[in-house]
Amino acid sequence: MSNATPSACPECGFVWEHINRENVIPGINDAVTSFIDVIEAAGDMATVRPNPERWSIVEYGGHLRDVLISIRERIILASVVDKPAGMPIYRDERVNLGFYSLDSTDDVPDELGMAAGLISKTIATLPDGFESRPVIYSPVSNFDTTIMWMAAQAMHECEHHLADVKKNLESAQ
Repeated sequence: MSNATPSACPECGFVWEHINRENVIPGINDAVTSFIDVIEAAGDMATVRPNPERWSIVEYGGHLRDVLISIRERIILASVVDKPAGMPIYRDERVNLGFYSLDSTDDVPDELGMAAGLISKTIATLPDGFESRPVIYSPVSNFDTTIMWMAAQAMHECEHHLADVKKNLESAQ
């Protein structure tokens, strides 16, 4: 694995360096609002996988909720500890072990809104200069980065998975 911090997503084209403290919070909140709209538009189809290799809209929502919570905790850790390593999220294991099996179209939108609100407040209240504090993203994604990159990563996750659930919705119609 490379130790270089990713600069652009090869799948969706997201570029981390274009994100700053002024546009990251609106970006997160706009994408989460749109994500919730997709869940509501999908109705009962939100819990159906379009194929065995692709998660359902609700599973993507549970994943995004957990990612936002995880990145928020990494930001707090990096604000307190000098150059910590964040914990991996175990993305596939969460789905494969059934940790999203009780998630529903009723609770995931509220939880996504809560997670977006928490990370937004955390980013908004960072002391001046903390954006550049160093962190190792995780033992699995072992690269040196900063709090600001992680905040941008939260936005990337929101936008990237919004595109995923829009594809799911299109295939359900």
